[in-house]
Amino acid sequence: MPRVAHSVRGRLRVRYPAPWLRPRCAALETRLQAVPGVRTVRGKPLTGSISIEYDPFLLAEGAILRTLRELEGELDRRPHALRRRARPRAPQPTSRAPLMQLVGTTSVLAATCCLPVPAALTTGLVLAACVPTFLRAGLTLAERRRVNGDVLEAATLGVLVVRRHHAAAALLSWLRAVGEYLVARTITTTRRSLIEVVAPPDVSVLVRRDGERRPLPVTALVAGDVVVVGAGARVPVDGTIVGGEALVNQQSMTGEALPVERREGDRVFAATTVEHGEIEVRADRVGLDTAVGRIVRTIQAAAGEKSRIQVFAERLADREVLRTLGLAGAGAALSRSIEAGTAILVADYGLAARVGIPTALLTSIKRAAGHGILIKGPGAVENLARVDTVVFDKTGTLTTGVPDITRVIAYGGLDEDELVRLAAAAEYGLRHPIARAVARLASARRLEVPHPSAAETSVGLGMDVRVEGRRVLAGSRRFLESNDVDVDDAKDDESAAHAVGAAPTFVAVNGRLAGLLVLQDRLRDDAAAAVRALRARQMRNVIMLSGDHPEPTRVMAESLGLRHHYAEFLPEDKARLVRELKAEGRVVAMVGDGVNDALALAEADVGISVPGGAEVATEAADVVLLEGGLDRVVRALDLARASITSVRRTMGIAARANLAVVGLASFGLARPVASILLSHGVTVGAALVTAARGREVAGVKAPS
Repeated sequence: MPRVAHSVRGRLRVRYPAPWLRPRCAALETRLQAVPGVRTVRGKPLTGSISIEYDPFLLAEGAILRTLRELEGELDRRPHALRRRARPRAPQPTSRAPLMQLVGTTSVLAATCCLPVPAALTTGLVLAACVPTFLRAGLTLAERRRVNGDVLEAATLGVLVVRRHHAAAALLSWLRAVGEYLVARTITTTRRSLIEVVAPPDVSVLVRRDGERRPLPVTALVAGDVVVVGAGARVPVDGTIVGGEALVNQQSMTGEALPVERREGDRVFAATTVEHGEIEVRADRVGLDTAVGRIVRTIQAAAGEKSRIQVFAERLADREVLRTLGLAGAGAALSRSIEAGTAILVADYGLAARVGIPTALLTSIKRAAGHGILIKGPGAVENLARVDTVVFDKTGTLTTGVPDITRVIAYGGLDEDELVRLAAAAEYGLRHPIARAVARLASARRLEVPHPSAAETSVGLGMDVRVEGRRVLAGSRRFLESNDVDVDDAKDDESAAHAVGAAPTFVAVNGRLAGLLVLQDRLRDDAAAAVRALRARQMRNVIMLSGDHPEPTRVMAESLGLRHHYAEFLPEDKARLVRELKAEGRVVAMVGDGVNDALALAEADVGISVPGGAEVATEAADVVLLEGGLDRVVRALDLARASITSVRRTMGIAARANLAVVGLASFGLARPVASILLSHGVTVGAALVTAARGREVAGVKAPS
C-alpha cells in the first residue's frame, strides 16, 4: 500500500490513502521512531503522507519500505496490538457551560429564597432553571423508552413546582449544577495540570533570533526556534543541539540516572534537565508534539472517559428509580402526606455516580502527575486499583539497564579490539543496554567504530549487519544458531558467565563464531524494596521475565526472593504469559521499558512503562513513569487504590444519606428541603472534599 512520493538519500516520503492512515498514523509514527537508524517521523493524516528522515549508513530505503509493509499488515490484522481497547466515552465537557448553568441556578436560588419576588415570577424562574433536566428526561424517554435518574429528577422537580415548593426545586437544580460544574472543573484542571508537565505557562525561555537572545514564553515556541538552555534548566522541546555542550540528565527519556554528555548534532528531549554547561537546541517538536507531550495528549483525551465502575453505578442507580417511586408512594400512604412522598423522591443514587466517581478518579490522575506518574484515563486508574499480579521485565526494569562488559573472549585468531570494534558496529545507533555497553567499551579503548552499510534487527535476539564487506552477527546463542553458526567453542566460557549471573553476547563474522562478550548487569538499588512493598500489598504473585539465559535470570530472581521467573522469553512469549495469567482470573500489571515489552504491555490489564522506556513501550502502556525508581510503581498502585477507597466512601455516604431520607420522610420527619440537603448536599459535599485533596498538589512537579 505505501507509495513513494519523494526520495533522496536520508529522506523518504510515502503516501497512503488518507482514510486508512488517519486512525493508524500515531501508531505508525511510534513504531517507525523505534526502528534503529530512523531519526524523525512526521505523519500528516489529512494528506495521507509520512515523512521519514534516517541514517543512510545504518538503514536502507528498502528496509524502511519492508518495515512499513509489515506494520501495515500488523495494524490491519491486530488493530489493538499497540493501542488500548476502546473505552466507553462520555461527552468531553468544558467548564464554561456548567459554569453558566451554575450561575443561573444560583441566581434563581437567591431570588427564590432571599428576594420578595412575586409567586408567578418565582415559578417562571424555577421552571427556567429546570429546563435542562426536563430536556434530558424527554430525550431519554424518546430515545431509550425507559425510566432513569434523569426522569426521576424531572418528575421530582415537576412535583415540587406543582406543590409550590419553589425553594426546594431551586435548591435541587442548584446542587445538580454544582455537581456538574465540579466534574467539568476537575476534568479541566486535570488537563491543565498535565500540560504543565510539558509547557508550564509561567515559564519563559531564551530564544536566539536574528543573532540576539530574547525571552519568550515556552507556550509560544514553534518548530525551528533555537532555544538556549543553561545549567539547572529543563529542555522545553525535542530537538537537535546546534551549539554548545552540556551534561544532560535524561532519566525521564532513557532511564539513566547519571547525566550524559551532549554536544552539537546530538538529540535532546523535552522534560530532561541540563545539569552543567549550556546548549542551543533547534526545536524539532514542541508542546504536545514532543515525546512526553504525546503521552499527555493521550491522557487529556481520556480524561472525560467513563470508567467501568461509573457505568455500572449509573446503571444500578437507574434500576433503583422504580423502587424509589414505589417507596415514595408507600411513604405517602404510610404517613398520609404527599409531602412525605415528595421528600422520598429526592433520594437519588445517580448523583453520587455522576459526580463522586469521576471526581475521585480524576483527582488521583492529577495527584499522580505531581509524582511524575502519568495515568492514561479513569479506566486505567480503576484497573490499576484491581491489580493482584505484577510481572516485571528484568533488563532495564529490575536491573539498572546499564551493564558493563567484564570480559572479552576472542576465537579464531581475531584480537579483542577487532572483536569489540565489529560488535560496536553491529550495535551502532541502538539504545538497547547491550549496545550502550559495547559503545562505552569501544570508546574506552579508543577504537574507531565503522558504520554498518545495512542492518536487520531481530527484536529480543540480535543484529545482522554488513561491516566493511563482512557479515557480522551479534546477539544470543539462539540467534546465532538460527543463522547456522556453530557456538560449541564458547560452551565452557558461556557456562562460567552464567555461574556468576552474567549474560554472554555472541559475535560471529562471515558465518563463524568470532567471540564472546560477557555482560554483568546489577539490580536497581530499590528493586528488592519494591518487591517487598508489593508483597505487603497482598499481591497474588510477583513474576520476573527475561530474554536472557536461565542461569543469570535464576541468580537475580533468588536475590530478590522471587520464586516465579522465566528466561529466554521472546516478546510474543511475554504477551502469551500475560494472556495465560489473565485467563486464570488475575488482574495483571506488566512493568517494562523496551520495544520487546510492548506486546506484553498492551496485553496486560495495566501496562507500566518505567523511566526511559522506548516510545513504542510508552505508547502501549497505561501508566508512564517519568521519573524515580520502582517505588513509583508502588506509589501508582497506592494512589489508584486510594481513589477507589474514596469512591466507595462517597457511594457509602450517599447510600446512608438516601436511606435516612427514606426512613425520616416515611414517618413525616423530613420535608423536601431537608431531604434534598441530606441526600444531594451530603453527596456533593463529599465530592468537594475529594476535589480539595487534589489541590494539595497545586503545581505539577517538573520531572528532573
